[in-house]
Amino acid sequence: MPNNMKIRLAAAVLITFTFAAGLYAQNNQKVYSLQDAISTAQQNNSSLVNAKLDRLKAERKVSQVYNENLLPTLDLSSQYIRAFKKQYFDIFGQRYSIGTDNQVINTLNVQEPIPVLGTPVFQGIRIAEYYSNLQNENVASEEARVVGEVKKAFYNVLFLREVFNVRKQALDNSLDNFDVVEKKFRNGTATEFDFLRAKVTAENNRPPLLEAENNLIIGKKSLKNSIGLKDNSDIEVSGSLDFDSLEIFGDKDILINKIANNHVSVRQLQISRNINSELLGVDKANYLPKFYVFGQFNLQAAEDDGRTVDNYRYFPVVNAGVGMSWNLNFFRNTYKKQQTEIEIKKTDETISDVKQKLKISAQTVLLKIEEAKKKIIASMETVRLAERGYELAALSFKNGVINQIDVIDSQLMLSNSKLGYYQAILEYQLAKAGLEELLEKNK
Repeated sequence: MPNNMKIRLAAAVLITFTFAAGLYAQNNQKVYSLQDAISTAQQNNSSLVNAKLDRLKAERKVSQVYNENLLPTLDLSSQYIRAFKKQYFDIFGQRYSIGTDNQVINTLNVQEPIPVLGTPVFQGIRIAEYYSNLQNENVASEEARVVGEVKKAFYNVLFLREVFNVRKQALDNSLDNFDVVEKKFRNGTATEFDFLRAKVTAENNRPPLLEAENNLIIGKKSLKNSIGLKDNSDIEVSGSLDFDSLEIFGDKDILINKIANNHVSVRQLQISRNINSELLGVDKANYLPKFYVFGQFNLQAAEDDGRTVDNYRYFPVVNAGVGMSWNLNFFRNTYKKQQTEIEIKKTDETISDVKQKLKISAQTVLLKIEEAKKKIIASMETVRLAERGYELAALSFKNGVINQIDVIDSQLMLSNSKLGYYQAILEYQLAKAGLEELLEKNK
């Protein structure tokens, strides 16, 4: 059996097996579009789920702070006291005991702060609400990050699939070329060197194809991890790696300023500054006395052992009043206030720095988008020319006009031009995903 027939037969068996295995796998795979992948990640991604749980916890904390600051504090205590040895005293030779054998004391204390002077009731409530808003922003930040990660992983899978197709086409073309060379060699119109070179070229195209296949498998696993799927099933993606040449992102300066001033990281820092401002108000209030109203209800009984428990006589006592507490450690409070003022200044400086970095990031992404567009336009023409060049080279070689090396060179140029084209589209899509992440577009 001729060598090329053996190669063809082995390739046919491999393709048949691969097709059967692929068909079986596809029946057990779920196919994800980009929107499907994003929606699934928004539900399943572990870091995003944890961020949403932190937000829920913050909402519960707000309710707790409202309860603690606006509703009276109630404390109930009960005591039973047994006198095993009572105190006695003598008067004119007579001994008298003090107290009773048994005492039962029930006390209900009610206290409500008066929101004046040094009692920061409303500051505490605002701090809790700011904290809840901060958790909302954390969810928005995490969601933008997860969506951006999914988009990049999804486009990477599309790119790796195109690389696999290019490598497969290169192998198919080299096998076709080997078939032509082998026929010429057997007819005496080609040298043994040409025959060996065609065979080596075909064999050299197998490892890149295997590598491309493995990279595609790894890329899908990475996408699956970004989506948040934790089972052992395989996934497939739908769509193709392309771009819209008419896509417009708007005025660059407006986009850059929008990102710099409204990005979630800036909003988070502004909320942190608001929290520190409220804490500064609390520190200042600590210089002043705190007032509160209180009430107390006592129900107590004092009996000797001669009376049973169910016959104890209880006497109610009710008290109410206004109280004041004043922390006079002014120096310690001054140091704390100064630390809070420093934190506010640090936050202001951080906000300014983050805005500047966001502007640079936005400018960089926009430049990458424009650069990728130019690469794509140039690569499209290169691919068209390379495809035509390979067609002419293959036909000319069959007719004996050119040498085999020209066919190999044209195939290499075709593969490289296609890879460059798809690489440019990937760069465009990744840059676009980066811009959308900065703009917090979560679809």
